[in-house]
Amino acid sequence: MVKEIINWCNSNNGFATILLSALTLLVSIIAIIVSIHAARLPYKKKLIVSGGSFISVGGIGLHITATNVGNRQIKISNIGFRIKKHVYINPHTIHESQIILGQGEVTSQYYDINDFKKAIYDMQLDGSTKIYAYVKDTEGKEYKKYFSRVSHVAQFKQ
Repeated sequence: MVKEIINWCNSNNGFATILLSALTLLVSIIAIIVSIHAARLPYKKKLIVSGGSFISVGGIGLHITATNVGNRQIKISNIGFRIKKHVYINPHTIHESQIILGQGEVTSQYYDINDFKKAIYDMQLDGSTKIYAYVKDTEGKEYKKYFSRVSHVAQFKQ
């Protein structure tokens, strides 16, 4: 059976030509995909958003940190907490939240827990409402990461 297949392939030159053409086409498609990916690499934009709490001399607070892990600068227009469709921005440092992050740079915003709890109370939210750490760049791309639920933030003591 194997000898018959080998003899058939040897006697049909067109089969070898088709096989080599298909392999050449496959390698060409892979090369095009790799070159397009490599051409887009310098323009890659990626931001990591994280949030947490901190303890200082002034008491307990919350923070949001944005880290540029992409290959180009990112200009941030807003850093805050997203609650439903609302964004809570630190009223004391609103001008400092608009910053340009170079490759590998980090910025953080710090929030007073009492101001944040008051804002949540004024919104009259359900305790199960999710809170996200939120960053928006000047091109309109939004980055968010789950932070907590309203009921967990309300439990923080000052």
